[in-house]
Amino acid sequence: MAHASRVPYLARQFTPAHPDLADAAGVPARLANERYVDSLARVVYYWGYPAVDALGRTSAWEVMKAAGPGATMGLFPGAPKNMMGYLDDHMSPAQRKVVTPNSDTIYGASFADLTEEAVVVQTPSDVPKGHYWTIQICDLFTTVIHQLGAASKTPGGKFLLVGPNWKGEKPKGFIDVLRMPTNIAGIFGRSFAAHTDEAKARARAVLNQIGLVAQSRDQSGPLHFDCEASARNKVFPPGVTPEMVAADPDMLRARPVNPTQFWDQLAKALASNPEVSADDAAMAAQARTLLALRASDASWGALLDRAALAADAELHDSARYEQVGVDAGGGWQRQDSGGAWGCDWFGRAQAAVIYIYVNDFHEAIYFIRGTDDKGALLQGRYRYTITFPKGALPPVDRDLGGFWSLSMYDRHYFMLARSPNGRTNIGTVNLDADELKFAADGSLTLHLSHAAPSGKDDQANWLPAPEDQFALLVRAYVPTKALLEGSYSLPNVVRAKALP
Repeated sequence: MAHASRVPYLARQFTPAHPDLADAAGVPARLANERYVDSLARVVYYWGYPAVDALGRTSAWEVMKAAGPGATMGLFPGAPKNMMGYLDDHMSPAQRKVVTPNSDTIYGASFADLTEEAVVVQTPSDVPKGHYWTIQICDLFTTVIHQLGAASKTPGGKFLLVGPNWKGEKPKGFIDVLRMPTNIAGIFGRSFAAHTDEAKARARAVLNQIGLVAQSRDQSGPLHFDCEASARNKVFPPGVTPEMVAADPDMLRARPVNPTQFWDQLAKALASNPEVSADDAAMAAQARTLLALRASDASWGALLDRAALAADAELHDSARYEQVGVDAGGGWQRQDSGGAWGCDWFGRAQAAVIYIYVNDFHEAIYFIRGTDDKGALLQGRYRYTITFPKGALPPVDRDLGGFWSLSMYDRHYFMLARSPNGRTNIGTVNLDADELKFAADGSLTLHLSHAAPSGKDDQANWLPAPEDQFALLVRAYVPTKALLEGSYSLPNVVRAKALP
Protein backbone atom coordinates (compact mmCIF):
# COMPACT_ATOMS: atom_id res chain seq x y z
CA MET A 1 0.00 0.00 0.00
CA ALA A 2 1.23 3.51 -0.78
CA HIS A 3 2.57 5.48 2.18
CA ALA A 4 -0.38 6.96 4.06
CA SER A 5 0.98 10.51 3.91
CA ARG A 6 0.91 10.32 0.10
CA VAL A 7 -2.71 9.21 -0.07
CA PRO A 8 -5.28 11.98 0.44
CA TYR A 9 -7.48 11.71 3.51
CA LEU A 10 -10.63 11.41 1.40
CA ALA A 11 -9.20 8.28 -0.20
CA ARG A 12 -7.74 6.82 3.02
CA GLN A 13 -11.09 7.06 4.82
CA PHE A 14 -12.57 4.33 2.66
CA THR A 15 -10.48 1.75 4.50
CA PRO A 16 -12.08 1.09 7.93
CA ALA A 17 -9.86 1.88 10.88
CA HIS A 18 -10.09 -1.71 12.16
CA PRO A 19 -11.10 -4.01 9.30
CA ASP A 20 -9.57 -7.11 10.95
CA LEU A 21 -11.49 -7.28 14.22
CA ALA A 22 -11.84 -10.70 15.78
CA ASP A 23 -14.65 -12.97 14.66
CA ALA A 24 -14.87 -11.04 11.34
CA ALA A 25 -16.49 -8.12 13.16
CA GLY A 26 -14.78 -5.68 10.80
CA VAL A 27 -16.18 -7.28 7.64
CA PRO A 28 -19.51 -5.37 7.58
CA ALA A 29 -17.71 -2.02 7.64
CA ARG A 30 -15.32 -3.14 4.92
CA LEU A 31 -18.17 -4.33 2.71
CA ALA A 32 -20.16 -1.16 3.33
CA ASN A 33 -17.22 1.00 2.30
CA GLU A 34 -16.61 -1.08 -0.80
CA ARG A 35 -20.24 -0.75 -1.81
CA TYR A 36 -20.00 3.01 -1.42
CA VAL A 37 -16.86 3.19 -3.54
CA ASP A 38 -18.41 0.93 -6.18
CA SER A 39 -21.54 3.13 -6.35
CA LEU A 40 -19.50 6.34 -6.52
CA ALA A 41 -17.25 4.86 -9.22
CA ARG A 42 -20.24 4.07 -11.42
CA VAL A 43 -21.55 7.63 -11.14
CA VAL A 44 -18.08 9.03 -11.85
CA TYR A 45 -17.91 6.81 -14.92
CA TYR A 46 -21.07 8.39 -16.33
CA TRP A 47 -19.82 11.85 -15.39
CA GLY A 48 -16.37 11.35 -16.90
CA TYR A 49 -17.37 9.37 -19.99
CA PRO A 50 -17.84 12.43 -22.26
CA ALA A 51 -14.50 13.89 -21.14
CA VAL A 52 -12.61 10.67 -21.90
CA ASP A 53 -14.41 10.47 -25.26
CA ALA A 54 -13.45 14.08 -26.08
CA LEU A 55 -9.86 13.55 -25.00
CA GLY A 56 -9.59 10.58 -27.34
CA ARG A 57 -10.73 12.71 -30.27
CA THR A 58 -7.74 15.00 -29.81
CA SER A 59 -5.64 12.16 -31.21
CA ALA A 60 -6.36 13.87 -34.53
CA TRP A 61 -3.78 16.46 -33.50
CA GLU A 62 -0.97 13.98 -34.04
CA VAL A 63 -2.48 12.27 -37.09
CA MET A 64 -2.99 15.62 -38.83
CA LYS A 65 0.10 17.40 -37.50
CA ALA A 66 2.20 17.12 -40.64
CA ALA A 67 -0.67 17.07 -43.14
CA GLY A 68 -2.55 20.13 -41.94
CA PRO A 69 -6.35 20.48 -42.05
CA GLY A 70 -7.93 17.69 -43.99
CA ALA A 71 -10.31 14.77 -44.11
CA THR A 72 -9.32 12.08 -41.64
CA MET A 73 -9.77 8.65 -43.25
CA GLY A 74 -11.05 10.67 -46.21
CA LEU A 75 -14.39 10.88 -44.39
CA PHE A 76 -14.29 13.21 -41.37
CA PRO A 77 -13.02 16.75 -40.80
CA GLY A 78 -9.75 16.75 -38.87
CA ALA A 79 -6.93 19.16 -38.12
CA PRO A 80 -3.82 19.77 -36.06
CA LYS A 81 -4.18 21.47 -32.70
CA ASN A 82 -5.87 24.89 -32.83
CA MET A 83 -6.91 24.59 -36.47
CA MET A 84 -10.14 23.54 -38.19
CA GLY A 85 -10.59 20.79 -40.75
CA TYR A 86 -13.50 20.68 -43.18
CA LEU A 87 -15.57 18.60 -45.50
CA ASP A 88 -16.94 20.20 -48.66
CA ASP A 89 -20.13 18.14 -48.83
CA HIS A 90 -22.43 16.21 -46.53
CA MET A 91 -20.75 13.42 -44.61
CA SER A 92 -20.73 10.15 -46.50
CA PRO A 93 -23.64 7.87 -45.48
CA ALA A 94 -21.31 4.91 -46.00
CA GLN A 95 -19.05 5.84 -43.09
CA ARG A 96 -19.25 3.64 -40.00
CA LYS A 97 -17.50 5.64 -37.29
CA VAL A 98 -19.47 8.81 -36.45
CA VAL A 99 -22.98 8.01 -35.21
CA THR A 100 -26.02 10.08 -36.21
CA PRO A 101 -24.42 12.71 -38.47
CA ASN A 102 -26.80 15.01 -40.32
CA SER A 103 -27.33 15.40 -44.05
CA ASP A 104 -28.34 19.04 -43.69
CA THR A 105 -25.07 20.86 -43.10
CA ILE A 106 -21.45 20.71 -44.18
CA TYR A 107 -19.14 20.26 -41.22
CA GLY A 108 -15.98 21.88 -39.96
CA ALA A 109 -14.38 20.51 -36.79
CA SER A 110 -11.49 21.34 -34.51
CA PHE A 111 -10.12 20.83 -31.03
CA ALA A 112 -8.28 23.62 -29.29
CA ASP A 113 -5.77 23.51 -26.45
CA LEU A 114 -6.00 26.75 -24.50
CA THR A 115 -3.38 25.83 -21.90
CA GLU A 116 -0.62 28.06 -23.25
CA GLU A 117 -2.30 30.28 -25.80
CA ALA A 118 -5.64 31.75 -26.76
CA VAL A 119 -7.30 30.94 -30.07
CA VAL A 120 -8.86 33.26 -32.63
CA VAL A 121 -12.31 32.13 -33.80
CA GLN A 122 -13.62 33.84 -36.93
CA THR A 123 -17.30 34.20 -37.81
CA PRO A 124 -18.47 34.90 -41.39
CA SER A 125 -19.21 38.44 -42.56
CA ASP A 126 -20.60 37.70 -46.02
CA VAL A 127 -23.67 35.51 -45.48
CA PRO A 128 -26.73 35.37 -47.76
CA LYS A 129 -29.93 36.44 -46.05
CA GLY A 130 -31.65 33.51 -44.35
CA HIS A 131 -28.65 31.18 -44.63
CA TYR A 132 -28.06 29.02 -41.55
CA TRP A 133 -24.62 28.68 -40.00
CA THR A 134 -23.35 28.04 -36.51
CA ILE A 135 -20.14 27.65 -34.51
CA GLN A 136 -20.69 25.40 -31.51
CA ILE A 137 -18.02 25.65 -28.80
CA CYS A 138 -17.97 22.89 -26.17
CA ASP A 139 -15.86 22.25 -23.11
CA LEU A 140 -14.04 19.00 -22.40
CA PHE A 141 -17.28 17.45 -21.13
CA THR A 142 -19.21 18.30 -24.35
CA THR A 143 -21.34 20.97 -22.66
CA VAL A 144 -22.00 23.86 -25.06
CA ILE A 145 -20.43 26.98 -23.56
CA HIS A 146 -20.84 29.31 -26.57
CA GLN A 147 -23.14 29.00 -29.58
CA LEU A 148 -22.45 31.56 -32.29
CA GLY A 149 -24.38 31.79 -35.51
CA ALA A 150 -27.34 32.88 -37.57
CA ALA A 151 -29.83 32.02 -34.85
CA SER A 152 -28.14 34.33 -32.34
CA LYS A 153 -27.44 36.99 -34.99
CA THR A 154 -23.71 36.82 -34.32
CA PRO A 155 -21.81 39.52 -36.23
CA GLY A 156 -18.97 38.65 -38.56
CA GLY A 157 -15.45 39.11 -37.26
CA LYS A 158 -13.07 37.68 -34.70
CA PHE A 159 -13.53 36.37 -31.17
CA LEU A 160 -10.75 35.45 -28.77
CA LEU A 161 -11.32 32.05 -27.17
CA VAL A 162 -9.45 31.78 -23.87
CA GLY A 163 -8.90 29.18 -21.17
CA PRO A 164 -9.85 29.38 -17.50
CA ASN A 165 -6.57 30.96 -16.38
CA TRP A 166 -6.30 33.60 -19.13
CA LYS A 167 -5.80 37.16 -18.00
CA GLY A 168 -5.81 40.14 -20.28
CA GLU A 169 -7.89 42.63 -22.19
CA LYS A 170 -9.88 42.21 -25.37
CA PRO A 171 -7.51 42.83 -28.30
CA LYS A 172 -8.25 45.72 -30.61
CA GLY A 173 -10.50 44.75 -33.47
CA PHE A 174 -12.03 41.75 -31.72
CA ILE A 175 -15.75 41.45 -31.09
CA ASP A 176 -15.47 39.75 -27.72
CA VAL A 177 -13.50 37.43 -25.45
CA LEU A 178 -15.07 33.98 -25.02
CA ARG A 179 -14.05 32.21 -21.83
CA MET A 180 -13.90 28.45 -21.45
CA PRO A 181 -14.02 26.49 -18.18
CA THR A 182 -11.57 23.84 -19.47
CA ASN A 183 -8.33 24.01 -21.41
CA ILE A 184 -9.55 21.66 -24.14
CA ALA A 185 -12.42 22.89 -26.29
CA GLY A 186 -14.26 21.42 -29.25
CA ILE A 187 -15.21 23.94 -31.94
CA PHE A 188 -17.62 22.78 -34.65
CA GLY A 189 -18.77 24.76 -37.65
CA ARG A 190 -21.90 23.95 -39.65
CA SER A 191 -23.22 25.55 -42.82
CA PHE A 192 -26.61 24.56 -44.21
CA ALA A 193 -26.56 22.93 -47.64
CA ALA A 194 -29.47 21.76 -49.73
CA HIS A 195 -28.79 19.09 -52.33
CA THR A 196 -28.22 21.32 -55.36
CA ASP A 197 -24.83 22.40 -56.63
CA GLU A 198 -25.76 26.05 -56.08
CA ALA A 199 -26.79 25.42 -52.47
CA LYS A 200 -23.59 23.52 -51.70
CA ALA A 201 -21.47 26.27 -53.27
CA ARG A 202 -23.26 28.79 -51.06
CA ALA A 203 -22.66 26.64 -47.98
CA ARG A 204 -18.96 26.30 -48.81
CA ALA A 205 -18.59 30.04 -49.32
CA VAL A 206 -19.88 30.63 -45.79
CA LEU A 207 -17.85 27.79 -44.31
CA ASN A 208 -14.69 29.23 -45.86
CA GLN A 209 -15.13 32.23 -43.58
CA ILE A 210 -15.41 30.07 -40.46
CA GLY A 211 -12.32 28.79 -38.70
CA LEU A 212 -9.70 29.30 -36.04
CA VAL A 213 -5.98 29.83 -35.56
CA ALA A 214 -3.72 30.20 -32.55
CA GLN A 215 -3.50 33.84 -31.51
CA SER A 216 0.21 33.95 -32.38
CA ARG A 217 -0.67 33.04 -35.99
CA ASP A 218 -3.42 35.62 -36.41
CA GLN A 219 -3.16 38.17 -39.19
CA SER A 220 -4.73 41.55 -39.65
CA GLY A 221 -7.98 41.51 -41.55
CA PRO A 222 -10.21 38.52 -42.31
CA LEU A 223 -8.76 35.02 -42.30
CA HIS A 224 -9.36 32.79 -45.32
CA PHE A 225 -10.03 29.06 -45.14
CA ASP A 226 -10.54 26.47 -47.86
CA CYS A 227 -12.96 23.64 -47.15
CA GLU A 228 -12.50 22.15 -50.63
CA ALA A 229 -8.72 21.89 -50.21
CA SER A 230 -9.29 20.38 -46.77
CA ALA A 231 -11.68 17.77 -48.17
CA ARG A 232 -9.16 16.85 -50.88
CA ASN A 233 -6.43 16.38 -48.26
CA LYS A 234 -7.32 12.82 -47.27
CA VAL A 235 -5.18 11.70 -44.35
CA PHE A 236 -4.87 8.11 -43.11
CA PRO A 237 -3.04 6.99 -39.97
CA PRO A 238 -0.16 4.53 -40.30
CA GLY A 239 -1.29 1.07 -41.33
CA VAL A 240 -4.61 2.21 -42.80
CA THR A 241 -5.14 2.74 -46.52
CA PRO A 242 -8.05 4.13 -48.57
CA GLU A 243 -8.53 0.70 -50.09
CA MET A 244 -8.86 -0.90 -46.67
CA VAL A 245 -11.53 1.55 -45.56
CA ALA A 246 -13.43 1.27 -48.85
CA ALA A 247 -13.40 -2.53 -48.66
CA ASP A 248 -14.38 -2.67 -44.99
CA PRO A 249 -16.02 0.51 -43.62
CA ASP A 250 -16.80 -1.37 -40.40
CA MET A 251 -13.10 -1.49 -39.56
CA LEU A 252 -13.57 2.05 -38.22
CA ARG A 253 -16.26 1.00 -35.76
CA ALA A 254 -14.95 1.13 -32.24
CA ARG A 255 -16.37 2.47 -29.01
CA PRO A 256 -14.63 5.76 -28.35
CA VAL A 257 -14.20 4.93 -24.65
CA ASN A 258 -12.46 1.71 -23.66
CA PRO A 259 -13.62 0.86 -20.11
CA THR A 260 -10.44 -1.11 -19.40
CA GLN A 261 -8.47 2.13 -19.85
CA PHE A 262 -11.05 4.52 -18.44
CA TRP A 263 -9.37 5.50 -15.16
CA ASP A 264 -6.00 6.10 -16.81
CA GLN A 265 -7.63 8.22 -19.51
CA LEU A 266 -9.69 10.14 -16.98
CA ALA A 267 -6.51 10.89 -15.04
CA LYS A 268 -4.97 12.33 -18.22
CA ALA A 269 -8.08 14.38 -18.93
CA LEU A 270 -8.10 15.91 -15.46
CA ALA A 271 -4.35 16.49 -15.49
CA SER A 272 -4.62 18.52 -18.69
CA ASN A 273 -7.74 20.27 -17.43
CA PRO A 274 -7.20 21.06 -13.75
CA GLU A 275 -10.00 23.64 -13.97
CA VAL A 276 -13.55 22.60 -14.87
CA SER A 277 -16.93 24.30 -14.80
CA ALA A 278 -18.76 24.95 -11.56
CA ASP A 279 -21.26 22.23 -12.52
CA ASP A 280 -18.44 19.68 -12.83
CA ALA A 281 -16.14 20.79 -10.00
CA ALA A 282 -17.59 18.61 -7.23
CA MET A 283 -17.49 15.48 -9.38
CA ALA A 284 -13.94 16.29 -10.49
CA ALA A 285 -12.94 16.26 -6.82
CA GLN A 286 -14.66 12.89 -6.33
CA ALA A 287 -12.91 11.54 -9.43
CA ARG A 288 -9.50 12.62 -8.16
CA THR A 289 -10.23 10.90 -4.85
CA LEU A 290 -11.05 7.65 -6.63
CA LEU A 291 -7.93 7.94 -8.76
CA ALA A 292 -5.83 8.33 -5.62
CA LEU A 293 -7.59 5.36 -4.05
CA ARG A 294 -6.96 3.25 -7.15
CA ALA A 295 -3.26 4.07 -7.02
CA SER A 296 -3.02 3.32 -3.31
CA ASP A 297 -3.84 -0.38 -3.30
CA ALA A 298 -4.27 -3.14 -5.86
CA SER A 299 -7.51 -4.40 -4.32
CA TRP A 300 -9.09 -0.97 -4.61
CA GLY A 301 -7.77 -0.76 -8.16
CA ALA A 302 -9.43 -4.06 -9.02
CA LEU A 303 -12.74 -2.90 -7.55
CA LEU A 304 -12.67 0.34 -9.55
CA ASP A 305 -11.73 -1.46 -12.74
CA ARG A 306 -14.69 -3.82 -12.32
CA ALA A 307 -16.98 -0.87 -11.60
CA ALA A 308 -15.91 0.77 -14.86
CA LEU A 309 -16.72 -2.37 -16.84
CA ALA A 310 -20.15 -2.66 -15.23
CA ALA A 311 -20.94 1.04 -15.67
CA ASP A 312 -19.95 0.96 -19.33
CA ALA A 313 -22.26 -1.97 -20.03
CA GLU A 314 -25.11 -0.28 -18.17
CA LEU A 315 -24.57 3.04 -19.95
CA HIS A 316 -24.73 1.43 -23.38
CA ASP A 317 -27.80 -0.57 -22.38
CA SER A 318 -29.61 2.62 -21.36
CA ALA A 319 -28.37 4.78 -24.24
CA ARG A 320 -30.82 3.59 -26.87
CA TYR A 321 -33.23 5.66 -28.94
CA GLU A 322 -36.14 3.73 -27.49
CA GLN A 323 -35.04 4.66 -23.95
CA VAL A 324 -33.28 8.03 -23.84
CA GLY A 325 -35.13 11.23 -22.97
CA VAL A 326 -38.62 12.02 -21.78
CA ASP A 327 -42.00 12.18 -23.47
CA ALA A 328 -42.27 15.09 -25.90
CA GLY A 329 -45.68 14.22 -27.31
CA GLY A 330 -46.74 12.02 -30.20
CA GLY A 331 -44.57 9.16 -28.99
CA TRP A 332 -41.35 11.17 -29.44
CA GLN A 333 -38.71 11.80 -26.77
CA ARG A 334 -36.23 14.59 -26.17
CA GLN A 335 -33.55 15.52 -23.68
CA ASP A 336 -34.83 18.78 -22.26
CA SER A 337 -31.36 20.05 -21.30
CA GLY A 338 -29.66 18.96 -24.54
CA GLY A 339 -26.26 20.62 -24.96
CA ALA A 340 -26.79 22.90 -21.93
CA TRP A 341 -26.22 20.00 -19.57
CA GLY A 342 -25.51 21.71 -16.27
CA CYS A 343 -25.46 18.91 -13.68
CA ASP A 344 -27.32 16.43 -15.90
CA TRP A 345 -24.36 14.06 -16.02
CA PHE A 346 -26.60 11.07 -16.78
CA GLY A 347 -28.18 12.67 -19.84
CA ARG A 348 -24.85 14.01 -21.03
CA ALA A 349 -23.30 10.53 -20.92
CA GLN A 350 -26.20 9.04 -22.86
CA ALA A 351 -25.91 11.80 -25.45
CA ALA A 352 -22.17 11.09 -25.80
CA VAL A 353 -23.09 7.55 -26.82
CA ILE A 354 -25.89 8.23 -29.29
CA TYR A 355 -25.27 11.73 -30.70
CA ILE A 356 -22.25 13.40 -29.15
CA TYR A 357 -21.84 17.18 -29.51
CA VAL A 358 -25.48 18.09 -29.80
CA ASN A 359 -26.12 21.82 -30.02
CA ASP A 360 -27.59 23.83 -27.18
CA PHE A 361 -31.33 23.08 -27.23
CA HIS A 362 -32.07 26.78 -27.84
CA GLU A 363 -30.20 26.34 -31.15
CA ALA A 364 -31.52 22.94 -32.17
CA ILE A 365 -33.92 20.48 -30.59
CA TYR A 366 -33.48 16.77 -31.23
CA PHE A 367 -36.55 14.53 -31.09
CA ILE A 368 -35.77 10.82 -31.09
CA ARG A 369 -37.62 7.54 -31.04
CA GLY A 370 -37.20 3.84 -31.63
CA THR A 371 -40.83 2.69 -31.30
CA ASP A 372 -44.12 3.03 -33.15
CA ASP A 373 -47.48 4.26 -31.86
CA LYS A 374 -48.07 0.93 -30.10
CA GLY A 375 -44.72 0.93 -28.34
CA ALA A 376 -43.19 -1.76 -30.55
CA LEU A 377 -39.64 -1.41 -31.88
CA LEU A 378 -39.44 0.07 -35.39
CA GLN A 379 -38.71 -2.58 -38.01
CA GLY A 380 -38.02 -2.01 -41.71
CA ARG A 381 -40.13 -4.98 -42.77
CA TYR A 382 -43.24 -3.02 -41.79
CA ARG A 383 -44.67 0.17 -43.29
CA TYR A 384 -45.04 3.31 -41.18
CA THR A 385 -46.54 6.71 -41.81
CA ILE A 386 -46.13 10.12 -40.20
CA THR A 387 -48.91 12.56 -41.09
CA PHE A 388 -48.54 16.29 -40.50
CA PRO A 389 -51.92 18.07 -40.56
CA LYS A 390 -52.21 21.16 -42.74
CA GLY A 391 -50.06 23.99 -41.37
CA ALA A 392 -48.52 21.77 -38.68
CA LEU A 393 -45.00 21.16 -39.93
CA PRO A 394 -42.28 21.69 -37.28
CA PRO A 395 -42.29 25.45 -36.48
CA VAL A 396 -38.76 26.76 -37.06
CA ASP A 397 -37.65 30.33 -37.74
CA ARG A 398 -36.93 30.37 -41.47
CA ASP A 399 -35.89 34.04 -41.39
CA LEU A 400 -32.92 33.04 -39.24
CA GLY A 401 -32.11 30.03 -41.42
CA GLY A 402 -34.16 27.52 -39.43
CA PHE A 403 -34.91 24.13 -40.93
CA TRP A 404 -36.09 20.69 -39.88
CA SER A 405 -35.37 17.17 -41.03
CA LEU A 406 -36.33 13.60 -40.21
CA SER A 407 -33.27 11.32 -40.34
CA MET A 408 -33.27 7.54 -40.67
CA TYR A 409 -30.65 5.45 -38.84
CA ASP A 410 -30.07 1.73 -38.47
CA ARG A 411 -29.98 0.00 -35.09
CA HIS A 412 -26.37 1.13 -34.63
CA TYR A 413 -27.25 4.76 -35.52
CA PHE A 414 -25.60 4.90 -38.91
CA MET A 415 -27.24 5.99 -42.17
CA LEU A 416 -28.19 3.68 -45.00
CA ALA A 417 -24.97 3.28 -46.97
CA ARG A 418 -26.96 2.94 -50.21
CA SER A 419 -30.40 4.49 -50.11
CA PRO A 420 -32.54 3.41 -53.08
CA ASN A 421 -33.80 6.96 -53.68
CA GLY A 422 -30.71 8.75 -52.35
CA ARG A 423 -32.44 9.94 -49.17
CA THR A 424 -31.09 9.51 -45.69
CA ASN A 425 -33.40 12.18 -44.35
CA ILE A 426 -36.42 14.19 -45.42
CA GLY A 427 -37.61 17.68 -44.51
CA THR A 428 -37.09 21.34 -45.35
CA VAL A 429 -34.70 20.62 -48.20
CA ASN A 430 -37.26 18.44 -49.96
CA LEU A 431 -40.07 20.91 -49.32
CA ASP A 432 -38.05 23.77 -50.79
CA ALA A 433 -37.27 21.63 -53.83
CA ASP A 434 -40.99 20.88 -54.25
CA GLU A 435 -40.30 17.14 -54.10
CA LEU A 436 -43.02 16.19 -51.61
CA LYS A 437 -46.70 15.60 -52.33
CA PHE A 438 -49.41 17.09 -50.12
CA ALA A 439 -52.88 15.61 -49.86
CA ALA A 440 -55.97 17.50 -51.01
CA ASP A 441 -56.67 18.56 -47.40
CA GLY A 442 -53.19 20.11 -47.11
CA SER A 443 -51.73 17.36 -44.94
CA LEU A 444 -48.35 15.74 -45.58
CA THR A 445 -47.83 12.01 -45.05
CA LEU A 446 -44.31 10.63 -44.96
CA HIS A 447 -43.74 6.92 -45.63
CA LEU A 448 -41.07 4.87 -43.86
CA SER A 449 -40.26 1.30 -44.91
CA HIS A 450 -37.54 -0.83 -46.44
CA ALA A 451 -39.54 -1.73 -49.53
CA ALA A 452 -40.81 1.10 -51.68
CA PRO A 453 -44.48 2.00 -51.20
CA SER A 454 -46.91 1.67 -54.07
CA GLY A 455 -48.23 4.80 -55.69
CA LYS A 456 -46.31 7.69 -57.20
CA ASP A 457 -47.22 10.20 -54.47
CA ASP A 458 -46.29 7.79 -51.66
CA GLN A 459 -42.93 7.14 -53.32
CA ALA A 460 -42.33 10.90 -53.52
CA ASN A 461 -42.73 11.04 -49.72
CA TRP A 462 -40.71 7.88 -48.99
CA LEU A 463 -37.80 7.74 -46.55
CA PRO A 464 -36.17 4.32 -46.98
CA ALA A 465 -35.49 2.22 -43.89
CA PRO A 466 -33.05 -0.65 -43.32
CA GLU A 467 -34.39 -4.18 -43.40
CA ASP A 468 -34.35 -4.66 -39.64
CA GLN A 469 -34.57 -2.40 -36.59
CA PHE A 470 -34.20 1.33 -37.11
CA ALA A 471 -34.38 4.62 -35.22
CA LEU A 472 -35.55 8.13 -36.06
CA LEU A 473 -34.32 11.60 -35.23
CA VAL A 474 -36.02 14.91 -36.02
CA ARG A 475 -33.75 17.93 -35.94
CA ALA A 476 -35.44 21.30 -35.53
CA TYR A 477 -32.85 24.04 -36.02
CA VAL A 478 -33.72 27.52 -34.76
CA PRO A 479 -36.81 26.29 -32.91
CA THR A 480 -39.66 28.70 -32.23
CA LYS A 481 -41.35 29.25 -28.87
CA ALA A 482 -43.88 26.51 -29.59
CA LEU A 483 -41.08 23.96 -29.87
CA LEU A 484 -39.06 25.29 -26.96
CA GLU A 485 -42.01 25.36 -24.59
CA GLY A 486 -43.53 22.10 -25.81
CA SER A 487 -46.90 23.40 -27.02
CA TYR A 488 -46.14 21.84 -30.41
CA SER A 489 -45.68 18.09 -30.71
CA LEU A 490 -44.74 15.94 -33.66
CA PRO A 491 -47.27 13.48 -35.07
CA ASN A 492 -46.98 9.85 -34.13
CA VAL A 493 -45.32 7.10 -36.14
CA VAL A 494 -48.10 4.73 -37.14
CA ARG A 495 -47.53 1.17 -38.31
CA ALA A 496 -49.82 0.33 -41.19
CA LYS A 497 -49.39 -3.30 -42.25
CA ALA A 498 -46.73 -5.78 -43.24
CA LEU A 499 -45.48 -5.36 -46.76
CA PRO A 500 -46.02 -8.24 -49.19
